[in-house]
Amino acid sequence: MIVKNEEKTLDRCLSSLKPLMEAVESELIITDTGSTDSTVEIAKKYTDHIIHFEWCDDFSAARNTGLKEARGEWFLFLDGDEWFENTDELIEFFTSGECDRYGSASYVVRNYTDSSGKNYIDFHALRLNRVIENCLFINQVHEAMPRITPTKFFKDYAHHYGYVCYSRRERMKKSQRNIRLLEMELEENPLNLKAYYELSREYFGFYDLDTVEYYCTRGLKIEEEHPDHIWKLSIFQSYVKALYKGKAYQKVLELVEKMVREDPQMEIIWMDYHYYAQNAAFQIRDYERSNSHGLAYLKVYEQYQAGRLDNNMLLFANFDHIKETDKEQVLYLLGVSFLFLHNYKEVEKIIDQLDSLDPAVLGHGLLLISRMCAETEKWEQLASFYQNKRSVEASYKIDIMKEIEAVLPLEEKMRADAAIAFAALPDKDDAYVRMNCLRNEESNGDKDAVECELDWFLRWEGKWSTVYSDVLFFAMQEKMNILKFILKIEVDEFRPIIDNMQKHHNNFPEVIKEYLKSYSFENLKGLYWSICLRENLLMMETKNFAANEDEMKFFIEYARQSAKYVRSIFRSELLSPDRVTILPRAYRFGFYMGQALAAQEKSDSESYLRNLRFALKSYEGMNRPISVLLDYFEQEEKLRREKAEEFNKLAKQVKERIKILISQGKLKEAGQVTAQLAALMPNDPDVVKFRTLTHTEPDMKELAAQLPQ
Repeated sequence: MIVKNEEKTLDRCLSSLKPLMEAVESELIITDTGSTDSTVEIAKKYTDHIIHFEWCDDFSAARNTGLKEARGEWFLFLDGDEWFENTDELIEFFTSGECDRYGSASYVVRNYTDSSGKNYIDFHALRLNRVIENCLFINQVHEAMPRITPTKFFKDYAHHYGYVCYSRRERMKKSQRNIRLLEMELEENPLNLKAYYELSREYFGFYDLDTVEYYCTRGLKIEEEHPDHIWKLSIFQSYVKALYKGKAYQKVLELVEKMVREDPQMEIIWMDYHYYAQNAAFQIRDYERSNSHGLAYLKVYEQYQAGRLDNNMLLFANFDHIKETDKEQVLYLLGVSFLFLHNYKEVEKIIDQLDSLDPAVLGHGLLLISRMCAETEKWEQLASFYQNKRSVEASYKIDIMKEIEAVLPLEEKMRADAAIAFAALPDKDDAYVRMNCLRNEESNGDKDAVECELDWFLRWEGKWSTVYSDVLFFAMQEKMNILKFILKIEVDEFRPIIDNMQKHHNNFPEVIKEYLKSYSFENLKGLYWSICLRENLLMMETKNFAANEDEMKFFIEYARQSAKYVRSIFRSELLSPDRVTILPRAYRFGFYMGQALAAQEKSDSESYLRNLRFALKSYEGMNRPISVLLDYFEQEEKLRREKAEEFNKLAKQVKERIKILISQGKLKEAGQVTAQLAALMPNDPDVVKFRTLTHTEPDMKELAAQLPQ
């Protein structure tokens, strides 16, 4: 192994090798190329044979340093960010003596493209070779040993999350380094076809399709003069992929058809060719041609799975589309193309092949059935599909129902037709069948039958999910108290269920608003349901928030309920301005709105304004209604200031008149005017003085001296 700064992954890598090293006499040689973290310390837990190598921009040189010190008959190499799931096949290979019949071996490196663990590209890496004198690694980057045939192909695989764990910046930096080293190799050997292929792959990382095409066309031109069938196929794969990504669909078709026509030997890599060609033809709506390539793909796939093709090609390219999920995608596209060609018999054959319980594949099959049902206006096939799956495990059944709901069209008549087909199924103890009966009765306007179906769900003890959102919607439409339903449902399902209602019912806003006028919930779970309903409506209307009296009342009630809910579920010591910041945003919003409304009742404008602004920062989804409240406040403040200015202006005029009356000795009249002003400004200093002066028999000179200035 060669390593550098692998402290995050090295321990897992070496630990996965322990079963192999315990079963087969082995030595572990680690070449460190300048680690500055704890990589070397981790390595010392597994081996004393650690070589310190000064990095020289040459991976082969680093590998060869370890290889030259190897004393075994075989040499296995891997990277520090890879680890084996299982090494049983490798152990059996060596302990059974099977290794004596081979010169090299390859296992699968599973390169993950995201952190979910579901999306990956498998690559057969030649990682085991017999140790033969002067058989060394070559190439500065993407180093490899000359293959010693025959080669054993293992199914065991090593996980590799390196492309996911690294940041985009780190990945780009590694690619730039690789590109620099590959270009150096081409300067030394312009005929190195492997370097052209690897450069095309590196530039895919930058999505620089022009440069990918440049290196592919150069490599293919050189191959014409210096034939190398293996690298021709690999470079051609990159070229076709680049053309497809660049939407040169016609050119993809021409090149692939020319290649397979001129090359009589079927190759594994043809799967990638036909995959891109099928999709290219589909994009230009040439469905016959698309089907031709789809069927050709399936033929190669079948030969590959049966072990009838030469596996050696697996060592010379990163195959993009040879997995089971790729085959399912090919089948789906075949089905859609046959659908466009109105060849329903072929569509049904494809559906039979897609009949799988794997949710990733299930979606393709159901979508195809749905499209055919919509095309033929017959939904019995979709209902029949469900009927055939009703005995599966509950978790799979929920997946099936969710997928069926996902593929049903949004068009109201089609959904109604589908409901009729499902309602006709014989199993009336099945909740999904009963829900479609409910849909059907609601569509027919049969209130008694609707009530009967809703009563069935009240007694039902099954697991609730988004699939049954229509049950709650129709219950609210019938103004039914749904608390018994709500108490059966996990609160995490509330928002997805409500989102589903809103998606499928155009009258959702009207139904919910009417329902909320009729029902309020003291129960905490019911209160949260009400909050989620109001929130959904407000989020729907936030861009076109009318800001009329009804809309503002609706929002204020939402805010009051949110504040009440927050006070009910959190301890009082958490609900203080200095600690509330640790709460999730929706709860912070509820706290601040509660504080704002309380301040408003106390006429504490400063606190009201401050808490509104905190609420706005906490929950940007409520930006519009809170902004309206802030605008109202500003308008009211402006009006108050204007009134105050007008009042002060009038008061000043009255004061001047009082002064004149007093100075003229008209104390009685001045006292009457002062009494009127005192009713409005009882504590005003001038008014207080006026009252004193008008109730005294003064000396006129002294009186004039005491008048306010």
